[in-house]
Formats: sequence, structure tokens, C-alpha cells
Amino acid sequence: MTFGQLITSSPGRRSGVSVWRQIADTLTTEIRDRAYADTGRLPGEVELSARFCVNRHTLRQAVAALQSEGLVRIEPGRGMFVQHELLDYALSRRTRFSENLLRQGLLPSKQLLTAREMPAPERAARELKLDKGAKVLMVEMLDEANDAPIGLATAYYPALRFAGLLEMLAQGSRTTDLLKHFGVQDYVRAQSRITTQMPNDETARLLKQPGTRPLLCVECLDVDMEGTPIKYGETVFCGDRVQLVVNAGGEA
Repeated sequence: MTFGQLITSSPGRRSGVSVWRQIADTLTTEIRDRAYADTGRLPGEVELSARFCVNRHTLRQAVAALQSEGLVRIEPGRGMFVQHELLDYALSRRTRFSENLLRQGLLPSKQLLTAREMPAPERAARELKLDKGAKVLMVEMLDEANDAPIGLATAYYPALRFAGLLEMLAQGSRTTDLLKHFGVQDYVRAQSRITTQMPNDETARLLKQPGTRPLLCVECLDVDMEGTPIKYGETVFCGDRVQLVVNAGGEA
């Protein structure tokens, strides 16, 4: 939605309700409707004051209300940004994407972006205990919660063990069901390594976030119940939408 469209959709003044509260309610509705989803940034004070025909004091009362309700944050020198409710993403021996979201009342979904066979990158070959030059199946997925992107996941599977996995993925099969098809009845997380990084232009576009906002990066290795590596991967999460929760007990 453009700023011009927002201006025309601004409601009229309501009798008996303070002007700053009406402004706060209007902005709250627009935030809930993801009107600012492309950049996460709200218009500046000058623009909003002109839009609502109020002075800056009145506007700041509305902004203060949005801050107190946890809807926006002010970054000095940068502006006002939507403060997304943080999603708790549990990391444990039994990390599962869908379960993490469903237990919080969120609808999980994934978009398959890339699926191809390739020579294993050095790090993937080492973690999967493959010989140099061995083939892997590389799968890239966009992870979503309630249709909003929260992470970009890249996974590598040993091609010899999982021949046919890519074709089944393209048909919409769930990863856990696929692994069972290949004899992996259960699996656990052997390790998770957490770092931060800045997004490149394509990652920022896919995650619908500014390129200046850091990402949380989780590098992981999953093994079957005999301890044999089955998947090495990396997921980058939107730092303002996800917080990582490490379960010290191991199970979740």
C-alpha cells in the first residue's frame, strides 16, 4: 500500500474519542493489516502530521501509545518501525519446524525454491562424513508462519542414501514423511551453531526485510538413531520476528 492510498483510507474523526487515540487506532489497524510489510518502516513525523492534520505533539501521543502496546519501536536517526511479535523457535534434540509453530497457534508452511543434485560443498561433505567429490541433494526452502516469511533454509542430504528425494519433494511430500520412506523412522539434532550475519539482496527480498537488518543464523546437523548424519543445513531467521530458545534439557 502506498502512502497516497493510506491517506485516502484515513477514517474521519470520531466524536468523544481523543484525536491521538484515533490516530493510534488507525495506525494499529494498518499495522495488523500489514500495510507496512514491505519495509517495516512507518512514515516519518512530518508525513504523519500532515496526513492526520495534527501537530507533532498530538502525533507523538499516538506514537507513545503504539510503543507502550508493543506495536512499534523507535530507532534514533532511522525512524519508526513495526515491532513484530517474536516467535519462539525452540532448538533441541528434537527440533521440528511445524511443531514449533503449531504449539504457538501459528500455521506453518514452506515454499520450495531450489532442489538439485550437486557436488558436496566442503563443509557439508565434512559434516555428513562424505568423501571429497561425493554428491548431495541441495534443498532450499522459504519457511513461513501464517504466510509471512520467517526464515530461509538450505539443507544438504547424501545423494546416494536419498536417491529420489528431490522428485518426492517436488510433489509436495513433507520432509519427515520422506525420511521415513528412506528408512529413517526418527532423527535428532546432533548440534546447532548460532551466529549472526547480514542478508544479501536476494535473501532480504525473500524475507521481506531491509538489507540493513541482521539475521539469526542456525547451522545444524541431524542424525538418525544410529548416529549417522542424514542432513546438514543452515537456516537464516528474521532477527526481528524470531527468537531462538535453546532447550538445555535436550528434548522439546
